[in-house]
Amino acid sequence: MGKGKYLKKACLYFVLSMVLAASLAGCVGYRRKNKKINSSYSEWIDALGIKEYPHISSARYKEFENGVEFYIEEFDYESAEEFKKIIDNHNAFVKRNPDYFPEDFDIDLIFISCGGNVNLYFSNYTESVTLGKNHADYVDVSSIETEKSHRMRYVCSVRLNDRINTKFEVETIIVSIGKGIETAEKAHDWSEDFENFDTIVVEIIPEVECEINVEKALEKIQRANPDAEIYYTTDSNELTKYVLDEN
Repeated sequence: MGKGKYLKKACLYFVLSMVLAASLAGCVGYRRKNKKINSSYSEWIDALGIKEYPHISSARYKEFENGVEFYIEEFDYESAEEFKKIIDNHNAFVKRNPDYFPEDFDIDLIFISCGGNVNLYFSNYTESVTLGKNHADYVDVSSIETEKSHRMRYVCSVRLNDRINTKFEVETIIVSIGKGIETAEKAHDWSEDFENFDTIVVEIIPEVECEINVEKALEKIQRANPDAEIYYTTDSNELTKYVLDEN
């Protein structure tokens, strides 16, 4: 190989390393710059403890007439415990201040990675769970959940391959499963990262419904979580309760 080819290869490696370094530096810098949030609910924001935790910062914050949508970063394996404290702080705050938010108020806390991928979506509102009221894809659990609360009662993950390594407290877990029964196994493995839940809602992607054994997938999830009620949905938002056949 001539000197020209070595030079081109060295330049390519240099450019790639600079792009990677800039990307990583950008994530760190962005996290450091976004500790302050302009909010009409400043007492609540302070109670969440964003400023207290080194791995956490605001990625995007929006207020609506009847709710808030708060994207928080940078969620990963190492920072999961700090994000758990955010959920615990929120639940403690609304318990101490039951009249702080209006009765029908949608609070969405979305944990994202540095690249912007949604890892966990928490909500208190039955009609906005999974990918939120501003997204096309969501699971409406209002048919099985009627109690109103400002607690973070529901959680959805769109990345089942990533274990959390901590215990978030929720009431309802929402998971989507696709090709292969092994996906269902990941779903019930993932449920081990949550506690005090009593319901699992399984969204079976319509495109792969014919490619998996739905009954077997639901059975795996039920046997791994014997104390939880299991509901599922396929080509519509209508939920069906799963009953394990012991015969």
